[in-house]
Amino acid sequence: MRPYRPLLVVTPTLGTSPWLDRTVASVVSYAGEHALHILVAPAPTHDDLRRRFPQCEVVADTARTGVYAAINLGIAAAFSRPWDYFTWINDDDAFAPGFKSHLETALGHAGKNEVWFYGGIRLLGPGDENLGRLPISRFSSDIVPLAQLGINPLNQQGLLIPHAGLARIGSIREDMRICADVDLWLRGLKDGASFRFTGKTVAEFRLRRGQISGDVGRHRQEFFVAAASIFPGRPSAPQAALARARFRLGNAFVYVERLRRCGWRGGFDLLENPAPGP
Repeated sequence: MRPYRPLLVVTPTLGTSPWLDRTVASVVSYAGEHALHILVAPAPTHDDLRRRFPQCEVVADTARTGVYAAINLGIAAAFSRPWDYFTWINDDDAFAPGFKSHLETALGHAGKNEVWFYGGIRLLGPGDENLGRLPISRFSSDIVPLAQLGINPLNQQGLLIPHAGLARIGSIREDMRICADVDLWLRGLKDGASFRFTGKTVAEFRLRRGQISGDVGRHRQEFFVAAASIFPGRPSAPQAALARARFRLGNAFVYVERLRRCGWRGGFDLLENPAPGP
């Protein structure tokens, strides 16, 4: 009998990422025996991946149509098995030390009302340069107004999604290349899920030249489509003002650190050019 693992982690990979060892090691370090870690990869890489990572299960990427299709294959491979939360981590990203207590908080809540748990993200440059943190909404009530304003209030890395909630809202959209994660958590909110910020730095998001999210034009377009299709319209003026104010004040130290490490550069500037200096 397979052991019960309360956390399903899926990593889509071609098996060639120079950071994959770090990704897998972070799951071992900060999720440990709680995690069922599935690598979704092209069939020719399977023997090598099973040799390198015997603690992981390897699933064939039969779709070969993109990252989100691969993640859906990983979910499908384990969907009928017992687990409480799902997340995915790309093969150039990693969980951070704070993920351990973040996961413990979620597991202590399992079986109660459905909550999606999210945390903070640290940015890394191509050579592991510390580029600061991503701004994040500390108030779940601000998530929808911020998204309607075109402001990204949270990030996918380390987001813990309840099994039952994922079953209801369905698979990740495969027609998007960048913002299907935004579409997913907005659908969760539309479904009535509660979101909770644990206050932990839960993951490291690596910025590098050539990554899909660096296509800033498409990134902005897909974000707008996701928000407008699920929560059309705009927040009221008071809602918008309150959400903006709390977001800016709550991330004041994030902006100061970004300025110190990267100069006057916004998030999209870093996606386009992840070099650490001003």
